[in-house]
Amino acid sequence: MTKAYLHRIHLSEEATCTCGNEYQTIDHILFQCANTSAQRGVLKQQIGTWPASKEDLITKHKKGFCAFIESIDLDNLKV
Repeated sequence: MTKAYLHRIHLSEEATCTCGNEYQTIDHILFQCANTSAQRGVLKQQIGTWPASKEDLITKHKKGFCAFIESIDLDNLKV
Protein backbone atom coordinates (compact mmCIF):
# COMPACT_ATOMS: atom_id res chain seq x y z
CA MET A 1 0.00 0.00 0.00
CA THR A 2 1.20 3.48 -0.75
CA LYS A 3 1.87 6.07 1.93
CA ALA A 4 -0.80 8.33 0.42
CA TYR A 5 -3.41 5.60 0.82
CA LEU A 6 -2.33 4.78 4.36
CA HIS A 7 -2.45 8.48 5.23
CA ARG A 8 -5.94 8.82 3.74
CA ILE A 9 -7.26 6.00 5.94
CA HIS A 10 -5.43 7.42 8.99
CA LEU A 11 -2.87 4.63 9.33
CA SER A 12 0.10 6.86 8.59
CA GLU A 13 0.91 10.38 9.69
CA GLU A 14 2.65 11.23 6.44
CA ALA A 15 1.83 10.71 2.76
CA THR A 16 5.06 12.07 1.33
CA CYS A 17 7.25 9.68 -0.63
CA THR A 18 10.72 8.93 0.71
CA CYS A 19 12.13 10.66 -2.38
CA GLY A 20 10.78 13.86 -0.80
CA ASN A 21 9.08 15.18 -3.92
CA GLU A 22 5.42 14.15 -3.85
CA TYR A 23 2.79 12.08 -2.18
CA GLN A 24 3.59 8.41 -2.58
CA THR A 25 0.81 7.42 -4.98
CA ILE A 26 0.78 4.69 -7.60
CA ASP A 27 1.14 7.31 -10.37
CA HIS A 28 4.08 8.92 -8.60
CA ILE A 29 5.88 5.60 -8.08
CA LEU A 30 5.21 4.45 -11.62
CA PHE A 31 5.88 7.63 -13.60
CA GLN A 32 7.97 10.08 -11.52
CA CYS A 33 9.67 8.77 -8.39
CA ALA A 34 13.45 9.03 -8.34
CA ASN A 35 13.56 5.97 -6.09
CA THR A 36 12.11 3.76 -8.82
CA SER A 37 13.92 5.23 -11.81
CA ALA A 38 16.16 2.18 -12.31
CA GLN A 39 13.19 -0.21 -12.23
CA ARG A 40 11.21 2.14 -14.49
CA GLY A 41 14.13 2.13 -16.94
CA VAL A 42 14.01 -1.66 -17.14
CA LEU A 43 10.24 -1.53 -17.68
CA LYS A 44 10.65 1.09 -20.43
CA GLN A 45 13.15 -1.14 -22.22
CA GLN A 46 10.82 -4.12 -21.98
CA ILE A 47 7.74 -2.39 -23.36
CA GLY A 48 9.46 -0.11 -25.89
CA THR A 49 7.02 2.81 -25.71
CA TRP A 50 6.63 5.32 -22.91
CA PRO A 51 4.66 6.74 -21.28
CA ALA A 52 2.24 3.90 -21.36
CA SER A 53 -1.08 4.30 -19.63
CA LYS A 54 -1.73 2.32 -16.48
CA GLU A 55 -4.39 0.40 -18.38
CA ASP A 56 -1.90 -0.54 -21.13
CA LEU A 57 0.69 -1.56 -18.56
CA ILE A 58 -1.78 -3.88 -16.86
CA THR A 59 -3.33 -5.36 -20.00
CA LYS A 60 -0.69 -5.25 -22.75
CA HIS A 61 2.51 -5.37 -20.70
CA LYS A 62 1.40 -7.42 -17.71
CA LYS A 63 4.59 -9.46 -17.37
CA GLY A 64 6.87 -6.40 -17.34
CA PHE A 65 4.51 -4.47 -15.08
CA CYS A 66 4.36 -7.33 -12.58
CA ALA A 67 8.18 -7.54 -12.60
CA PHE A 68 8.33 -3.78 -11.93
CA ILE A 69 5.92 -4.07 -8.98
CA GLU A 70 7.77 -7.05 -7.53
CA SER A 71 11.11 -5.24 -7.83
CA ILE A 72 10.17 -2.39 -5.50
CA ASP A 73 9.75 -2.36 -1.74
CA LEU A 74 7.19 0.32 -0.87
CA ASP A 75 8.15 0.24 2.78
CA ASN A 76 11.80 0.96 2.09
CA LEU A 77 11.90 3.12 -1.05
CA LYS A 78 15.19 4.93 -0.86
CA VAL A 79 17.63 6.28 -3.42
